[in-house]
Amino acid sequence: ARYVVHTLLMLVVFVPRSGFSAVVRTKRPGLQLLRALCLLGTSLFFTTALLYIPLAEATAVNFLAPVLVTALSVPLLKERVTRGQWIAVVCGFIGVLIIVHPGGDLFTPAILLPFCSALFFCFYQLLTRKLAEIDSPTTSNFFAGLCNTLVMSALVPFFWQVPSLGHALLMLALGSCGMTAHLFLTQAFRHAAPALLAPFGYCQIVFAGLLGWLL
Repeated sequence: ARYVVHTLLMLVVFVPRSGFSAVVRTKRPGLQLLRALCLLGTSLFFTTALLYIPLAEATAVNFLAPVLVTALSVPLLKERVTRGQWIAVVCGFIGVLIIVHPGGDLFTPAILLPFCSALFFCFYQLLTRKLAEIDSPTTSNFFAGLCNTLVMSALVPFFWQVPSLGHALLMLALGSCGMTAHLFLTQAFRHAAPALLAPFGYCQIVFAGLLGWLL
């Protein structure tokens, strides 16, 4: 549902404006497929982690991604990382360690689930930066939605449950939020290096903590 809504919204919003060929045409289909699968891996590992770990803590572990992005953007993308950017991600990493508290109750094998999510998200961001030089943000996000809709649809018959009206509305909201967020992310990578953008992601820990407390 998350990717179906994402894909349909992309078609409804952008095809009338830009034309079908402009939305679907890509110069690097292989990289687009790999990027889409990285996003899918991020989603599956994170949602599975929520079965075992509270939202705020799982989000904190998932935000090892900025550390990984900053470290890998140097050898893989030849980006330059400043001292201030390193300080920002190291401070974030220390915050993650404080929340996870190695040796505490959360430090179980289940902690590997959000860590794998972070690893996939790291490569997703690096590929987003790489593709931002080649394809438009609209094309990249359409391909992510389409590829993952096809992959997840193949699994639906084995797990299908008819959603209630409330759950269906939440699924619509999930797809809408996902599409909007990734459009912003892809647009950001057209204008700035991953190492510069990565530390801003730590704001999500604050939002996750607030939402976990409120809801």
